[in-house]
Amino acid sequence: QVVESTHQLQITQREINMSGKGTKFFESLLGPKLLEGDKEVDIKSVVDGKDYVAIYHSAHWCPPCRRFTPAFIKAYEEIQKKGGKSLATVFVTCDKSEGQFKEYFKDMPWHAVPFSAGEYKGFGGKSAKHLKVNGIPSLSIFDGEGKLIESQGVGVVSENGADFLKMLDPEEKKKAESAAMESLFAAMDLNGDGYIEKSEIEKCFGLIGAPPHITQQEVQTLLTRDTDGDGKLNKKEFCVATYSVAGRSPKWLAEAVGERLKEAKKKEEAKKEFASLKGMDFFKALLGDKLLGKPDKELSTETALDGKEYVGVYLSAHWCPPCKRFTPKLAEAFAMIESKDAKKLAMVFVTCDRDEGSFKGYWGSMPWNAVPFSAKDYTGFNSKAGMFLGVEGIPTLAIFDKNGKLLTDSGVEKVSAKGADFLSAL
Repeated sequence: QVVESTHQLQITQREINMSGKGTKFFESLLGPKLLEGDKEVDIKSVVDGKDYVAIYHSAHWCPPCRRFTPAFIKAYEEIQKKGGKSLATVFVTCDKSEGQFKEYFKDMPWHAVPFSAGEYKGFGGKSAKHLKVNGIPSLSIFDGEGKLIESQGVGVVSENGADFLKMLDPEEKKKAESAAMESLFAAMDLNGDGYIEKSEIEKCFGLIGAPPHITQQEVQTLLTRDTDGDGKLNKKEFCVATYSVAGRSPKWLAEAVGERLKEAKKKEEAKKEFASLKGMDFFKALLGDKLLGKPDKELSTETALDGKEYVGVYLSAHWCPPCKRFTPKLAEAFAMIESKDAKKLAMVFVTCDRDEGSFKGYWGSMPWNAVPFSAKDYTGFNSKAGMFLGVEGIPTLAIFDKNGKLLTDSGVEKVSAKGADFLSAL
């Protein structure tokens, strides 16, 4: 969310009753008129008789909102197509101008509070105040009478897609949580012996990037389920109740652990693939047979790297602010090294950009060669270089000797500290 503090909704039935029920309740929060495309309609025609009513606070200027909205649209349209429980959704804009509001709302398949309805829109609007919204995107789901069913709708939709309405049914939710806990048990039982031990909990939380103090805290929390006192958890103990950490559901945790284990396996396989390779064979396997040279011409990897004492592999992207801050420093150091000895260092850019235009624009600021954007096995975090180096964040700069021996994967830190003299620190 844009605002870090998460909103916890504490709406009592007494507060709801004060605003009425059904259409009267929703009118008190959203106003008497809503937009359906570019025309106004009575709110009664939108919410009356619906099984569920969702209030969606969002804004065009908010990146997390723009990421979530397409997923919500997809889920909403699937629900409308399948039928069953009925859902009305009302967009409450937090945009600062009517132009932004219109641009954002035009792609939404639901209704909206008019931008001109000042007392009902934005963080200061009646629905936002009632729901204590202080971060967006925020999706709150009510039953047709106005009883709040789910305050964390963004997370529910993100995890369940078009099935999110099922999670509003207590029995369905209980079944889903039980299935998710079984999946999490299977994911965390790393050696497949039917038990989860302390070391396995620690490894799983390490895989998903949890800080050490959080890991130890969750080890203690989970081991409170060890009712037989043997220091480990069997399936029954582990799944006795649902579990979450930092707002992450067991379903999310199971998928995250599973994905990281797959990535770790791929990285191990990549290490084995390169173990017997040396020299130019190693670099062609790492970067491909062809590179792009200046100005936008193709050349063989062998031509680009032949005779160089060191080879730098630079994973970076235009969308990454730390990358854009570091690249000029690296370019300056590279130019100074090359001016003294053109055979000293070759540098190859491995893009992590999402489109070719961004790649070309960013590479244009670099004085070295690049892996072509079209060479999908050799670009991105899951590229051969990315997997070999175990890259999880960018910028990453790895320096190899001419035989393909990795001298450091901490080149960013070394260049930042030593500038053009960074090779002397290897």
